[in-house]
Amino acid sequence: MLLKQQDVKTFESYKKAMRMSASQIKDDTKFCLYTEVQLPDASGKMHILKPFLVVGNGQATFKPLLSLLKGGKRFICEGTCSLREGKVTLQGDKVPFGQLKRQATFFKELMGKPMGIPTGVREEEDDEEEIESKPPSPQSKPPVPLKPPAGNIAASMVKQPIPPPAPQAAPQAAKTTSPPPAPAAASHPVRLANASNAWHGTRSIVDGKCKELKQAIRAHYGKSHPDVIREIENNMHKIDAIVGRLDHTLAVSLKKASAAPTEAARTAELRVARGILNEYIRYAKSEPLIAHIDRNPFGVKCNLRQTLAESLTHMSQTITA
Repeated sequence: MLLKQQDVKTFESYKKAMRMSASQIKDDTKFCLYTEVQLPDASGKMHILKPFLVVGNGQATFKPLLSLLKGGKRFICEGTCSLREGKVTLQGDKVPFGQLKRQATFFKELMGKPMGIPTGVREEEDDEEEIESKPPSPQSKPPVPLKPPAGNIAASMVKQPIPPPAPQAAPQAAKTTSPPPAPAAASHPVRLANASNAWHGTRSIVDGKCKELKQAIRAHYGKSHPDVIREIENNMHKIDAIVGRLDHTLAVSLKKASAAPTEAARTAELRVARGILNEYIRYAKSEPLIAHIDRNPFGVKCNLRQTLAESLTHMSQTITA
């Protein structure tokens, strides 16, 4: 079944067409894949489909419809698909099985059939858009140098034209005014207490974004088959695990170091805090689910990676100071 213009107007029409195509798959049925397409549903909410799968069309027959769609729409691959043991199996070069595995629940709900994923395939993040570097055209003008920011030592050494001397005003009696005193820097114990409160705030932000994402997922699949909903709910604990791993123990240790009666006691507790922090950093760097949440297709902007990176950096600087 070839997709037509009316099949890509809304998310609902695309889903209906994909289910029909999946039910008619034969051994030589064509498919094509694109990086990302955005489709509105009947209520106007935008759905981000990454990757975007078309069953029933090759690239040549689907290309005329691309102009009707929003999103990156970069072509990934095409090939043929078949049904094997009730699963939709794709054959072709450069099929991103890792991405398809990560979105297995979505594609099962979309087509009414599970995707056939080769054994041993690991979940992968979305590929970034490739940027081709082109040589500048002869007509292009040379780039205008940016004005260096204030305080840049190297920029201050660049030789500048000497402005004409300003006209001197009539001499006046010198006024003796003392400059205002510089604000005193907060003591280390105070900064440790502030960092403890800041980590509680970071956890609240992460927890709030995870809850917002779970609500969006439940709303998206709310009318799905009970088996699909059950599978989704069984996987929700993976999102909660992020807040569980990045727990409150760092804040407790920082608070204890802040209230330490002696410098020796504070130094000892900061060694404990540093160990906790290093464990958090290793987890935040190695947990792939954090990147998956940031790139979720449900329209929730989480930015967990950036939030955690900034907060953990601040914690490290406070402990070291």
